Amino acid sequence: MDYIGPVSSAVMAIIWLVYLQLILSQYRRNNRPYLIFHHAQNENPDALCLLVNMGERPVHVVCVQAVIKMTSGEEHKLAVTEFERINVTEQDVQQTLRQGPLLNGGYLILGTFQDIIQKTQNEIGLNASLEDVECLELRAAVIHAPSKHPVGAKRAFVLKHNTGTCVYPKDINTRQMVKRKDKQEVAQWIESELHPRENNG
Repeated sequence: MDYIGPVSSAVMAIIWLVYLQLILSQYRRNNRPYLIFHHAQNENPDALCLLVNMGERPVHVVCVQAVIKMTSGEEHKLAVTEFERINVTEQDVQQTLRQGPLLNGGYLILGTFQDIIQKTQNEIGLNASLEDVECLELRAAVIHAPSKHPVGAKRAFVLKHNTGTCVYPKDINTRQMVKRKDKQEVAQWIESELHPRENNG
């Protein structure tokens, strides 16, 4: 019977380790940023594109970029600067445009997919139709309080031109750029906003 005490102690130690692991996992999950590029409504190019903050904490949006890939293989990049910032706690949408962080449950209306593509083409002086676009990748770099470095998210949308142009997400989920190996890429997005002419094309 002398072994009962040590066994009980070992079992309790294992239970506490599992419990602490669950608490740590929950803490990390609650403090992890989670951004979504959402294709609202349907597959029409006139459907709205939203950037939604599904994380528990507010984030400060540093930049949002659109990268369009043409059927010819060319790529063009531009900052998405015209958007409506809507937070779930605000009553007056007009007072929240471009002010303050993006709160939990808040979202940016980036415009329609067609508008984003068209503005990118207009800005760089590209005379092309919607049918010449093969893919649109959207990127966002944000400041998230628990993170030492800016973090980000990106998602690609494919344009199919059959009987008409339709927009489909390339992947099921928005990729969260929160790992160490991602921080350099996110930093490059921000750097390209500081020197847009040098980094465009």
